[in-house]
This record gives sequence, C-alpha cells and structure tokens, in this order.
Amino acid sequence: MSINCKSILIGETGVGKTCIIERFILDDFNRNQISSTGASYTKKTLEFPEYDKSIELEIWDTAGQERYRGIAKIFYKEAKIIILVYDVTNHKSFEEIKDYWYNQIKENTSGNLSKYLYY
Repeated sequence: MSINCKSILIGETGVGKTCIIERFILDDFNRNQISSTGASYTKKTLEFPEYDKSIELEIWDTAGQERYRGIAKIFYKEAKIIILVYDVTNHKSFEEIKDYWYNQIKENTSGNLSKYLYY
C-alpha cells in the first residue's frame, strides 16, 4: 500500500532548500546552485517492506524571493509536512522564519500538519 505525502520547503532565498532536496533525492550536493524561481516539484518513494507500505513524498521547492512569496501560499493546501529552512550564517533568514513564514503557515493551513525547522 502506498501513501501520498505532500511536502514543501519554505524559507528565504539562498538558505539551501534546493540543495537539501537534491541531496535527499540524488545524494548529490551542488555548491554552485542558483536560486530557484517560482516552484519545482519532485517525488521520492520510501519503501517499508516490513510493513508492506511505501510513502510517496511529493516534494515542492518554493522560491524564497519576496516577489514569489505570494505563490507559496497555494502550495500549503493539503501539505502534510512543511519544512522551514534557514541559514545559520544569516540571522535575518531565521528572523524571517519567525516573523513571516511561520505566520504564513498558521494563516494558510488547517494546522493539522507536521512542521520542521531545518538549518
């Protein structure tokens, strides 16, 4: 049996959302990754044969630039996991998690989801 799980990564531009996804999906790291524009989508299936189950992660990578913030709201719908990403070398990116992104989650979701903070 397969379970679908919509997941999104949000946070400021340049904090590493795309790099985290590429590392998870491809087991690769690109130091020269350029900032995303808009949003991108990928899938990864995790198999759990001992339970005769699998989880298909539907992963959305959203752009962090201010001009794209409005479109991030559409990705919150039906999300089961939202990963908040910030850069430990950029204090402002953490402040934006507290001051903007977390409030967006509260305003645009039912609240029945898992939230993770990744740095």
